Amino acid sequence: MRLEATTPENVRYVAERMRESDFREFSAVSFARDRRQLAELMTKIYGEHPGGICAYSDDEPVAIGAMVEGRPNVVTLMFFATDALNEIAIPLTRFIRNNLFPRYREEGVHRIECISIDGHTAAHRWIRLLGLECEARFPGYGKHGETFHQFSWVRDAGTTGNA
Repeated sequence: MRLEATTPENVRYVAERMRESDFREFSAVSFARDRRQLAELMTKIYGEHPGGICAYSDDEPVAIGAMVEGRPNVVTLMFFATDALNEIAIPLTRFIRNNLFPRYREEGVHRIECISIDGHTAAHRWIRLLGLECEARFPGYGKHGETFHQFSWVRDAGTTGNA
């Protein structure tokens, strides 16, 4: 596995090939009407995002992630991948748990959060492996009434995760 900063090219590559479950999740919370529009939107937002990371398997971009600071010391984890994610899942998970999250905590982040669409079981399992816990269910959160779940790690909140 190799990690690099996101670029418009690697974001577009992954966005055009994202897993069906990721497409369902991201399209439910965007104005995009199809995969092409969603890839354009993701490229525009994350192509040069300062916290964006692209994970590669050999020379192929496989996953895009970002830590988006929407409020002071609170970051939202964003992530989507191609079907090749399993090739790098273990080292990527270790990097996030052992390097990325600790760096943000050392910089003063006291909350890491993310949302995920109901039924995206693989994502929910992975989010929990990262140390976040499900804290809320949001019926009607998506543009067609889809239910989403909010996961978080909160410093000193009695959580069992070590995000």
